[in-house]
Formats: sequence, C-alpha cells, structure tokens
Amino acid sequence: MNNGGIHFNLSHSKNFIVLGIGKQELGIDILCERKINKELIKYFFSEEEQRYLHHLKEGKQDYYWNALCYKEAYIKCSGGQIINMKNRLVCPKDLQYGKVNRVKQEREQIESIFFKDSNYHICMISNNISRKLTFEILDMDVIYRKIEGLIS
Repeated sequence: MNNGGIHFNLSHSKNFIVLGIGKQELGIDILCERKINKELIKYFFSEEEQRYLHHLKEGKQDYYWNALCYKEAYIKCSGGQIINMKNRLVCPKDLQYGKVNRVKQEREQIESIFFKDSNYHICMISNNISRKLTFEILDMDVIYRKIEGLIS
C-alpha cells in the first residue's frame, strides 16, 4: 500500500504481525512452521522447486516455508494470485538469512530478504531493498493490552 510516498505491507501468523515500510513497493509475509503439506507442494511449487525439495537431505522444513513466504510476499508486492506463480517464480536456493537475494523475474529484477525467528519464517520482497527499508515484528497480545489500556 502507498501512503504519500511511503509504502507499507503487513502480514500476520498466529500471534505475530510483521510490518514492512519503505519508499518503494514491497511485499512481506510471515508464516509459522507447521507440518509440511504435500498437497500444497503439488499446487504451488514449480517442478524445479519440487525436485530441489525432494532431494534435500537437511533443511526441507526451512525451504518449504521460505518458498511459501517468498511466493506470498511477491504476490503482495506485484499483484496476482499465488497459483499463477507456480512455474513463474522459484524461491532462491541456499539463501542466507538476513542477506539480500537478487534475481531476474520476467522483465524486472527483484530482491528478497529472509529471516527466521524461532519457528517463524519471514520474507520481504521489493525491486530495491535498501537500508531504509525496515520491518518490525509485533506481538498482537502486547498491542491489544496497549489498546485496552487506552480505552479503559
């Protein structure tokens, strides 16, 4: 979303909200790990991603959740539907948390950055991830207590 030159995007999973703010379009997603859903792999993962995931000895859980976050963050940044990304968007392999990944996607270059906090996976996507692009994880219980204190 754009508000006077400032763009923001948010996502939530279980009890956490992640908010990304920057001067360019961005998409952000947070997902809490659960059991891998093999049906989702067939529908949302490209053949390349499916092969990569199948052959991973370690890190299957991380790649699965990072790939879902990546696709959702991309959709939130550029529009579309996740089902249409199946063969058009491939999650970076061997990514390093906290480090910007650059890939050419169709006619544009996109940058992504991944984070993991305990069992939560976070991905932020933009055309240009700069140091001025920030995000914050917010606990909904803390926010609720603050609001409740203002109302009381």
